[in-house]
Amino acid sequence: MTKFRHLPGAGRAIIVVVAIGVLAIAVVACATSYNAIYRLVGQLGLYGYRINQAFPLLLDAAFLVAELAAILGGIMRAVTRSDEVSAGWPGAAMLLCGLGTIGFNVGHADLLGGRGDPLTVWRCVVAALPPVLMMVSFQVLIAIVKWVMLHLGRPLNSAAALTPTTPGYGMVPPPSPYGLFPPHPVFGQVPSVGQQGVPQNGHGKLPEPTKRAAVEMYLSQLRPQELGVTTASSVVAALAGQGVAVEETYAGRILGEWRVAHPAPTKARRKGGR
Repeated sequence: MTKFRHLPGAGRAIIVVVAIGVLAIAVVACATSYNAIYRLVGQLGLYGYRINQAFPLLLDAAFLVAELAAILGGIMRAVTRSDEVSAGWPGAAMLLCGLGTIGFNVGHADLLGGRGDPLTVWRCVVAALPPVLMMVSFQVLIAIVKWVMLHLGRPLNSAAALTPTTPGYGMVPPPSPYGLFPPHPVFGQVPSVGQQGVPQNGHGKLPEPTKRAAVEMYLSQLRPQELGVTTASSVVAALAGQGVAVEETYAGRILGEWRVAHPAPTKARRKGGR
């Protein structure tokens, strides 16, 4: 199993530098936004002194919380394979907080000189820049995290992101009767007592939950185009190369469930229809 320390030294250094840079941008952007929103709310006279001090923290903090919630929503959607898990509300919160932060900064800049001041437009541009840079920088950092997790075989949009390293790949299995994943309420099967105690042997025979984890981890690494042409036999062959023996009918059933839970993009489906 590939680990972070196995990445090239230059790649690890770039990731650390980017993370530090994003943190520095966030600190400066939060400081400028806090000052602008604090002064604007103070001019409006809506709240007392203590509330005026705390109010500017709401938007930036809520934006970060919504960002993390959206990532967690993507992971939990892969774990549960349910349409009820959606990142809609976190996404709406991110949009609202982002627009609110920019609006407050621009509004404060506009009130300083008024419409007749020739510097007002430039004040608004400068005031909007820090929060926009902070949001874009966080998206860059999250993209890098996704790339690294994909390289490590644990994509953020898959169930593998929340689980320990898969047994059969050289790590000790977690202390659970169902292995990596509990049985899914619709698709999953509760393993029998005999299955729960079956250790991995030289022929690659694994308990059912561990076989499912191996198949799902393989499918999560495929692009939509590759997933559309993947067959049960190709999944069996790929896992056999990793030392994991899976029956073709079992792999075909999981492949069908995965395609239902992870449909191809609309554009790709249209091209396929043509």
